Amino acid sequence: MIVVSFFCVDVETCPVDLEGALKMDEEERKKLLNPIDSKIVAIGVKEEGKEAVVLLDDSEAVMLREYWEKLAAFKKSFPYGKIVGFNLKNFDLPVLVTRSFIHNVKVVPFLLKEIVDLRESLSVFKYGHVRGKLKEYASFIGIKTMDGMDGSKVAEACKKGEYKKIGEYLKKDLEITEEIYKRAKSLRITEIQRW
Repeated sequence: MIVVSFFCVDVETCPVDLEGALKMDEEERKKLLNPIDSKIVAIGVKEEGKEAVVLLDDSEAVMLREYWEKLAAFKKSFPYGKIVGFNLKNFDLPVLVTRSFIHNVKVVPFLLKEIVDLRESLSVFKYGHVRGKLKEYASFIGIKTMDGMDGSKVAEACKKGEYKKIGEYLKKDLEITEEIYKRAKSLRITEIQRW
């Protein structure tokens, strides 16, 4: 019998030039949300049935190595497992791979068919800015989000050294991602394929 499990992933970043970014308005700061102008400050993973783990370290390379080790262990245990996230293909995975390239960290190869990007699934692969945010989907299914914190506030939290708060926010987002995935899977939404 094939056992299919899942591995939720979420990444938090802040601009490499944090001081300069904090002087920009929010629209200008959004342009820095790419793997060249932003660095990883926390990586969250949650395997099915396990507690969420947040990787926090002063060294981005250390976090990346730990992340790929966790993914390798998961893939070894569950060769047919799914890697799950919200906006995973457009943000988290490109950041993880590109920042690994920058830091000379070996990645764990994966196939895009192993990826469940919930944003893509729920929007049936429609592109644009009308697909909804994680917090919006959380409210639809009755999950409380973390008050006073969202992705746009991560840079300010970095400036203040509030890494524990970033970690708590990341854990909450992983919980939301897992619940959205479970519902989408039970409704067979995750079976909708592009090709």
